[in-house]
Amino acid sequence: MTTINPHQFFDLSREDPDSLTHFRSVLNDGQLFRYVEGDRESANTLIERHLAAYLHQEAAVAVANGTVGLRLALRAIGVEPGDRVLVSAYSFIACAMAIAAVGAVPVPLDMDTALTVDTAALESPGGPVAAVMIVHVQGHAVPVGRIRALCDQLGVPLIEDACQGLGARSSDGLAGQLADVAVTSFQQSKQIASGEGGLVAGSAEVVERVYRMADLGAVRHGGGLPDWDDERAIVGDNLRMTEMQAALVMDQADALEDTLARQRRHRVHLREAIGSDVPVLDSDMPEGDAGSHILFEALSESDAKDFCAALASRNVLARTVWKKTYLDYGLFRRNEPSGLFSDARPKKAIALAPRILSVPTSKYLTDSAVAAMAEAIVLNRHHLASER
Repeated sequence: MTTINPHQFFDLSREDPDSLTHFRSVLNDGQLFRYVEGDRESANTLIERHLAAYLHQEAAVAVANGTVGLRLALRAIGVEPGDRVLVSAYSFIACAMAIAAVGAVPVPLDMDTALTVDTAALESPGGPVAAVMIVHVQGHAVPVGRIRALCDQLGVPLIEDACQGLGARSSDGLAGQLADVAVTSFQQSKQIASGEGGLVAGSAEVVERVYRMADLGAVRHGGGLPDWDDERAIVGDNLRMTEMQAALVMDQADALEDTLARQRRHRVHLREAIGSDVPVLDSDMPEGDAGSHILFEALSESDAKDFCAALASRNVLARTVWKKTYLDYGLFRRNEPSGLFSDARPKKAIALAPRILSVPTSKYLTDSAVAAMAEAIVLNRHHLASER
């Protein structure tokens, strides 16, 4: 049996040290705060400009992490306590938590398929809606064209959580491209990783609000000096990204297309190796996926656990993406406004969540690792649903 080093899935140490030019520059001059003194342009500023252009947005601001980015985005577009925000039920708990953190109410959007959203709640909202948050899953872009059109009809802003979807493309375009506000993350398992860190992109007006909220409410003048006497200053928080994080992000942003190409190549080779008898969950445009993960549907929750355990015994990483919807965690059950979800529980998301499995196809994988992964998946295909 071929063995795999688990670190092949996410291992930044495999990067060529000579490629980390921005990171080495920060280390060399010792300027670790985003407001750099001297001639070097801030790495924070570089990634903001670079990723705003990449996401087809007017401006961007780096923040401490993706969850913070979602929370600040909600505040920046005017979401207030008591407002209802529609959010993908099949998503990481941080999405609904960001909504709750600003005092708003997360209202679940059910799944249509494993990688698309049921738009019924948007077509007939059943109450006022302040915003909509769509979540891209494990490098697979959700087509948001129809959702964008419905948001426009309702006159509400669309937030795209592209934390797991940077670089992914659906038939409607790049993840984050059609949003009023796009949020991404640089946490360990993302296409670009600095351990933590995030970015909010959108209009110049919205980004300026986020910038100020994340920078202790200050107005920054020439030289980056804060001014809290300026009438535009607000009560804010310290949610900035460090220069070391930003520099590491910028080095990887420069190589993002190469990262995506390598991930997509591994994913194609893995699919070829497992053959057509092993069903895979696909987006509407598989060739546009970021290639970071391949998804499967287990027959049952116990089959999902057995599949992951069997692959782990062969040093192959497989995980249930999200074991339950956010509203099935005790945290939300205890704090649910009475009866809010009783008539609109996301039945398909609740049923599917514990059965959707993910195997990463990181750019760091070797050909032999891909072959070993395929062998493990084929040997345990009896745990997988036969229909895509």
